Amino acid sequence: MRDLLRSAVGERLGLAGYDADFAVAVDAVDGPILRTQRLQTLREPGNPAWEAFAEGAWDEALRLAAEPDPETVRFFDQLDKAGSGLRRLRVVDRPLSAYLLWELHVLRHRAEAGERIRVLGADRLAGFEDKHGRIPELMVLGDRVLYEVMYDPSGTPVGARKVVEPGVVRACRLQIESLLDEAEPFEAYFRHEVAGRRPGG
Repeated sequence: MRDLLRSAVGERLGLAGYDADFAVAVDAVDGPILRTQRLQTLREPGNPAWEAFAEGAWDEALRLAAEPDPETVRFFDQLDKAGSGLRRLRVVDRPLSAYLLWELHVLRHRAEAGERIRVLGADRLAGFEDKHGRIPELMVLGDRVLYEVMYDPSGTPVGARKVVEPGVVRACRLQIESLLDEAEPFEAYFRHEVAGRRPGG
């Protein structure tokens, strides 16, 4: 995918601009939304559950993550009404980072809300990434638009690069769909790799 994006014309958006543009694109989405996640540690300032995790309050971080999120429910309701949906490819390195162990608990609640998530071990990507480059952090909305989400060196989101070239969007979507087919269903992965584990355990 990175090889496709390298030559694509894109528009750089700050974080607020990305959020606004993404909301408009979701309203006009013409197919499933596909998301890739490759980074193993991120920062989510402003998210109470992440802030509890960052402070080392593991049980509180899980409690906050489990609280109902009306905004998430509305988002998935909107996608259902549009005949769309969100499919996420979560790439994981072993051993799991402390952040990823926390994030996978969060993703379990998102899966229960309607997100379709599959997990792929980074060790299975060596050939793919040798050929196409390291998988970027993408949001692909149907065949119309994709966003390459950008992070600073600390892992804090800072915005995105928007690409609307149909050939690039479609090619990235097809590659993600192929990787999703190879990945493991989220709940099965959670049961054998995550359930009952704590950071450092």
